[in-house]
Amino acid sequence: MDNTVILHSTSLKDFQTIIGDIVEEKLRQFKPEQPQTLKEGYATRQDVCARLKISLATLHYYTKDGILQKYMIGGRVLYKWEEIEQAVKQIETVKYKHRGTGK
Repeated sequence: MDNTVILHSTSLKDFQTIIGDIVEEKLRQFKPEQPQTLKEGYATRQDVCARLKISLATLHYYTKDGILQKYMIGGRVLYKWEEIEQAVKQIETVKYKHRGTGK
């Protein structure tokens, strides 16, 4: 490590900004920002489970059975909110049809 000391006149505000920028950059290395896709209508598996009040295992079976379509984006499994809402409506419609037929 270099033991050189450099004296430079910098205002306190500028010094705080420089230090803040350095700290922020280092923190980004530990916690990367959320992908933009999450803001564009995609949901994580945990979000879907919370919305549908199901377990991860049930979500896995819904995906395997083709009820929900998963998307691999950036190494993550994501679902489209729009498709989730459509699937919920279809499931509710099927439930009501079965009740009305007397079966």
